[in-house]
Amino acid sequence: MSGEEDYVSIVRMPGDIGVTPDLQRLALTIWGGDFSAIGVCDLQAGSVEVLQAGRKAGLGMPALSPDGETIAFAAQPMDPKLNGLTSLYLAPTRGGEARRIGARAKYQAPSFSPDGGRIRVFAGGKALGSVQLVEIDVASGAERVVWSGAFGGAHKAAYDPTGTGYWVGGMGPAASLEEATGWTTLDYDTKNGSPRIFRILREGDAPRPFAVNLGRGWGLVGVTNDEVVLGTVALETGSRAALMNRQGEARLLWRSPRGGELPDGWAVSADAKRVLTVRIHTDDAGKFLDRYDIAVFETGSGESGKILSKVVSSDLRATNHDLRLA
Repeated sequence: MSGEEDYVSIVRMPGDIGVTPDLQRLALTIWGGDFSAIGVCDLQAGSVEVLQAGRKAGLGMPALSPDGETIAFAAQPMDPKLNGLTSLYLAPTRGGEARRIGARAKYQAPSFSPDGGRIRVFAGGKALGSVQLVEIDVASGAERVVWSGAFGGAHKAAYDPTGTGYWVGGMGPAASLEEATGWTTLDYDTKNGSPRIFRILREGDAPRPFAVNLGRGWGLVGVTNDEVVLGTVALETGSRAALMNRQGEARLLWRSPRGGELPDGWAVSADAKRVLTVRIHTDDAGKFLDRYDIAVFETGSGESGKILSKVVSSDLRATNHDLRLA
């Protein structure tokens, strides 16, 4: 760090984290008031590229391309007159013009294909309500619906690294957008036992429920080469994270009686050998200190095992870029 003016605080908003398959680059977000930015951390170089919104907009749900050079993110205008509509953008991770892609009014949870040429994302026509799963061509921006069903919440999608289809996590699927709108509450989902995780082997195949034997509450986090990454968040009963192979055999990564004991963000490498964690620093009163630890562990070791590498936010060299939202 050359001086205090180089430091820009980038802390993770809950649920917002993007990584490359090798865990070398990590995207974090912050927004509040008139300030909003995405930090793309290069853990090998010990640096962070800070992409700050050029107008009042909350930036979230970052997804990094496999090579780490492009970022997809959702931008929600802070102006209440715009009804909270969210757009999907692409931008270079080292700064530059952001390009709006897609033709919907709302986007959630984007994810890149293994070759970086496509994005799967949940999209809807209104600021609130149900969504469909669509695929967008990165080069042209052309969009197509890849699953005729619709979802009410808890959205996550991931391409399968093996090239055989994709994975979906969400409340549903319902037969239509209208039906899914009634599925937007956890109460409905719990009472009806709706599966949350599905595997689609080929385009057009019927979705196959997955991980139903683990019980309710598990959500899709991502997919490694051989296993599916699952996680739970429950304030009353604590949180868990696990890896499950394609035969339905699970191995636990973490178990915590209280959600606060788990990292504030985490991801697993494509080879499933390493776990990346992000933890926000707080004072004795629980107030955020605008600093965070990024650590990489051996899979399954949790925070009591061998740390392979670790950096702190104040150790990163920050370069600021204006992010122009076209």
